[in-house]
Amino acid sequence: MSLNLTVKLVTTTPYNIVNNDDVILVNVTSGPASIVLPATGVDGTERRSFYIKDQSGTSLTNPITITSAGNKTIDGVPFAMLNGGYSHIQVVYDGTNWMTIA
Repeated sequence: MSLNLTVKLVTTTPYNIVNNDDVILVNVTSGPASIVLPATGVDGTERRSFYIKDQSGTSLTNPITITSAGNKTIDGVPFAMLNGGYSHIQVVYDGTNWMTIA
């Protein structure tokens, strides 16, 4: 079995995720980072999920804040944060807002 995933390496922020991204590796070491999810996670009729990872391992001192365009929430709150070295999160769109699944 093979997976055909699009991996985006982010070195400057804010970064606005696009629907053809699958995995977002954040490698920002000069300060806090900002990642923005799309307003919806629907690509045609397919619901999307995104995996975001602190690739640099510096999110303890340079936190990564994840928000959504269109004022959507993530698990009922306005943002999620990665603030531990090499931390990660996976989000999926439930048709209304974003939910974490990992």
